[in-house]
Parts: sequence; structure tokens; C-alpha cells
Amino acid sequence: MSVKLLKPLIIGAAIVLSAALHPLAATELKVSGSATVAGTVIAPNKAAIEKEAGLTLLVTVNGDGNGLKDLYAGRADAAMVAAPIKDTEAALNKANPGSISVADFEVATVGTFSIRFIVNPANPVKSLTDPQIKDIFTGNITSWKDVGGPDQPILVVAPVPGFGIRTNVESRFLGAGITAKARHMQALAQVAQVVAQAPNAIGFGTAATITNAVAVVPGVEITQALGLVTKGTPNADVKRFIEAAAKIGAASM
Repeated sequence: MSVKLLKPLIIGAAIVLSAALHPLAATELKVSGSATVAGTVIAPNKAAIEKEAGLTLLVTVNGDGNGLKDLYAGRADAAMVAAPIKDTEAALNKANPGSISVADFEVATVGTFSIRFIVNPANPVKSLTDPQIKDIFTGNITSWKDVGGPDQPILVVAPVPGFGIRTNVESRFLGAGITAKARHMQALAQVAQVVAQAPNAIGFGTAATITNAVAVVPGVEITQALGLVTKGTPNADVKRFIEAAAKIGAASM
């Protein structure tokens, strides 16, 4: 074999070997939205989901509303939601008319969660009825003395508007908005932290954010599905991601 022919063969062999040693990177999938979905399903199982689906996940935790807006604008391949998307759509369009449409969005359930109401352990009021909680969070009851407690103002603590957890509480339990006097937190986990520090506070959270530093109000619970949303029918990559998230997430709950 001539030297002229041997050199291209060596180069070609080197390229093949390089490809074998350095396989193509997995397809990146952009996912944004609910902190509850991220914290309950995606983050704890990210490596397993990526392996199962053969993908690399780029996850942004920014709340249901922002997740749906990212999906609508093409900035995300899938959105994580912890509230019915029609409720979130209504809230977004109320704040900014015509900002989003979920008409062609598809939702796949990948788990469920429960919302519980919490108070400070030092608060003598440990039990509240559904109507009492509704009146507290809508601002109709503002003192603990009105529900059998001390003559102290009630501090309502809630995540900022746009979080799926808040949308669930407002649309499926309160039937109204949370009082404007509430202290708004940028993350759901911060709600429990404030309630743990303020004896006159009340808030809500999920299993992922409620700690032993707060007391759970018994008998009042909101159950909701966790979902992954696509704009239209998901493509093959997104479908594998959704199937892996549902399979692995359900097994870990």
C-alpha cells in the first residue's frame, strides 16, 4: 500500500476511534415552571430520568405561570405545573390581558401532592374549620381571638402570585384571592420558615416544605395532580421525558 493511501486510512481510523470514545452529547431539553413538580418529581430523580430518557434536562424553577409563559413563547420544551392550567391562564390574563393561551396545550400527569395549612407551634389555636381558614386567608378574619386564640393580629403568609400552589388554594379552596395584606414570599419553602418564626402566622405548604418547626392544621387538605405540559403533541424526545418522569417519579413517591 502506498504512503499516499495509508495516510487517509489512518486519519479515517482516528476519526472513528474519536467518535467511539466521545459519543454525541444527549439532546438537551429545557423544562421550566412549578417548584413543587421540580422538588417532588424532577430534582430528586434527575439523573435517573435523564438516563431512562437519554436526555439532558435543563431545569428552571420559576413557578407555574412563568413556566407556561416560557412554553408559550418557545423558551421551554415542557412546563411543570402544580395547578390546573386554565386557572393559571385566567390569572395571567387577568394581570396582563391576552398574554397567553393554553388552547393547544396538553397536560400529562406525573404525580400528585397535598397542600396542608400550617401555624406556629406556639399558637394555642391548633384546629380550624374550612370556613375559618377561608375567612382568614381572604381577610375577613384578622385576629386570632375570633377563632378562639389570643388577641393578636393574624399574619397570613403565602407565595407570590403565579405559584401553582397559591393558584390551587385560591381557585379550589378559597374561591377568591388571598388577602392583599398577606406577606408574600418568593419561594414556597420560605412560607414555612416564616410561620416557624412568627407566633401569629399562618400559611400553607406541601410535604416537601413542611418541617417539624411548624404545626399542621388537622383535617384540612387540598389534593392536586402534578403535570408536565407541552404545546401540542409532544415530540419523541419530550414524550420519552414525560414517560420517564411519570414512571420514576411515581415509584419514588
